[in-house]
Amino acid sequence: MKDSKDRIVIGLCTFNRHEPLKEALDSLSQIDIPETSEIEFVLVDNDGNGEAKYIFDAYAPDMPFKCHYFVEKNRGLAHVRNRVIEEALKLSATAIAMFDDDEIVAREWLVELYKAFKESRSDGVAGTVYRLLPTDSSNLVKKLWPNSKEPANTSLRLLPTNNCLFSTSLVDPKGGNIRFNNAFNFSGREDLVFSFDATFQGAKFSSAPQAIVIEKFSKGRSTFKYLLKRWFDTGITDVMVARHYGFGVKKRTLKEILSITWRCLILPFLLLGGAKPPAVTILYVTASLGWLCGLFGKKTNYYFKHID
Repeated sequence: MKDSKDRIVIGLCTFNRHEPLKEALDSLSQIDIPETSEIEFVLVDNDGNGEAKYIFDAYAPDMPFKCHYFVEKNRGLAHVRNRVIEEALKLSATAIAMFDDDEIVAREWLVELYKAFKESRSDGVAGTVYRLLPTDSSNLVKKLWPNSKEPANTSLRLLPTNNCLFSTSLVDPKGGNIRFNNAFNFSGREDLVFSFDATFQGAKFSSAPQAIVIEKFSKGRSTFKYLLKRWFDTGITDVMVARHYGFGVKKRTLKEILSITWRCLILPFLLLGGAKPPAVTILYVTASLGWLCGLFGKKTNYYFKHID
C-alpha cells in the first residue's frame, strides 16, 4: 500500500440479526479514524427483502464516513463477503476491514488494525475477539470459550473475518484475485479457505492484539449442547477443506480413529476425577466423529438457519 492516504472500506455482512446489528452500528459510529486514511462503510444485507435497510438508514447519518447499503440475494457467507469485496473495489479501496454483525468494535479498533497493518508490512492482520457470554452461563461453558490475545506481530495462518483488515492486492483482478469459495457458503471455514488461497500465493498475515471487538453470545450459543454441535460440524467441514486441497485425508482419518479409540478408553478415568476436564475429551471425540461422518458423505448447513 502507498504511504500517502489509504482508502479503507469497512465491510459488514448481516442476516436477520436486527438487534445485534443496531449495537454493531452504534459502536462503529464512535470509532477513531486513522489519520492517514480515508474511510467508507459497506453494509451487505443477505435478506432478499432488505429488512436491515431501516436500521442502516437510522445509523448512517451519524457515521463519521460515507455509508453504502446493498442487498445480496444469493444466500451464503461466501456470497455476502464477496459482495463486500466487489463493492470495495468499485470504491477504489486499498484495504478492506471486516467484523461481524453480532460484535461491538472498540473505539480504537480501526486505528489499531491499521497501525499493525502498516508496521508489520503484512498482507493482512487479525485483531482480538473477546467473547461476552450471558452472566448465567455455566462455569464449564466459560472455560470452553476462553478469551486470549496473541502477542503483537505473531505470524498467523488464518485471517478470521470477524476482525481483520487486508490489502485489496489479495482480491484485485490485477493481483491475487482471491474470493471466498461458494462451496463453504453454509458450512463455515470460508475464511480459512480464503486464507489458505492467499498464503499459497505468498501472502503473510500477522496479529493486531490491540484491535479489539466484543462478540456478544446469545443464550442459545452458551451451552455445552451448542459446543457439541459446533465441534461435530467443524469435523465435517474439515473433510471438505482437506478434499478441496488434496490434503492427507487417509492419514487424518487414521489419526481420528486412533483419537476416538484412546480418548474413549481414558474417558472413564477422567470421569473419576482425572486432571483434564472430561468435557474437553468429549468435544474432541465429537469432532473426530464429525470427521468420519463427513468422510462418508455427511454434510452440514449450519449457517443456513443460524442467526443467533
